[in-house]
Formats: sequence, structure tokens, C-alpha cells
Amino acid sequence: MKKILLSMVAVMLLLIATAVPAFASDTTATGTGDVSSTVPVEGTIEALTISVTHPATLAYTIDPNTGENGDFIAPDIPITNNTKVPVNITVQSLASSAGGTLQFTDVAHDAKDWANLNLADSKTYLALGVKVKDAAGWNVGYDVSTHFAVKADSTMFGSLPANVTGMMTLEANFGLAFDQSYTAMHSLIFMFNLV
Repeated sequence: MKKILLSMVAVMLLLIATAVPAFASDTTATGTGDVSSTVPVEGTIEALTISVTHPATLAYTIDPNTGENGDFIAPDIPITNNTKVPVNITVQSLASSAGGTLQFTDVAHDAKDWANLNLADSKTYLALGVKVKDAAGWNVGYDVSTHFAVKADSTMFGSLPANVTGMMTLEANFGLAFDQSYTAMHSLIFMFNLV
């Protein structure tokens, strides 16, 4: 009985000894007294996914028949930061583009006497801009200026915290002399990056 028990213990010790993992590139530290050894530790860091939700299209209306100087009607532009950290919101460009029944030439908001433009100039010039609507959602220090389409440089408007929505809006200066209904296109390009 003792022989069987000793045999079983010997087999178990053999199994335990062979179950210890061995690494082919192990380093052995040897010497006398204090012995030190350096083990490089390599880490892999994945990139954070930036996720921002915004409208796929926008539409505005110019109605020269209403208001003192006509009405420019545009929806708010909600921008929601779905990222786990704050992100910067930049308008990389806003520019007139082909695709409507007329294509405006972008000019500065104070470049024309808008209320007195004739038919040809009303159909030619527009000062379209985008800006932050109000402080709600935006981190302190956001830019209150308007980025007009005539501006070639990008504008970083500010940052939005994680899981927060901030509003932007369009504004415009325009002529009033239109002889029929027209359509026009602009392209708005946002850029989002980590704060």
C-alpha cells in the first residue's frame, strides 16, 4: 500500500514539474551577492476612436419678401461628441460649390450694400457663414466669431466634452433682387481631433 501511495505521489510531482511553462528566450541571472536583471516590458496601445454625430445635409432659405432686409432661415447644426474624451471642432472650409441653379461668389459680410444690390449682383454674391450658436455644451474658451465662406483658413471653434451636444448655426448677408426661385450649393467641411 505504501509503494502504491509513493508511486502516486511521484507521478503527481512529475506532472506538476512538467506543467510549468517554459519560455524559449528566458534570461538567467547568475552571480554572487546582489544580482540584478533587466526585463524589457513592451506594451501595445490602441488608438482611441473619434466618433462625432452631425447632420448629413443642411438646407437654408432666403426669403427677400419678409423682414426688413429679407429673412435667412437655417436650421441649427447639432454636433454630438460620442468620443470618450473631449474633441476639438474645426470648420476646415465652407465654400460655394456647383450643383444649384446658380453658383454664388463668396464675399465678406461687409463687402456689399446688400439691400441695394441689383438682379445680377443678388444672383452673384453671398456672404454665408457658420458659427457657434450659444455656450450650451461647449467648453470654456470657444470662438464666438463667424467663419465666412470667403475665408480660406480653417477655424477651430472650440471643444465639446464627451457625450455632449453643442449647437452651431448658419448666418448670411444677401441681396434681395431675385426674379424667380433658385437653388445654390455650398460645401461645409468639419474636422474633429482630440483635445
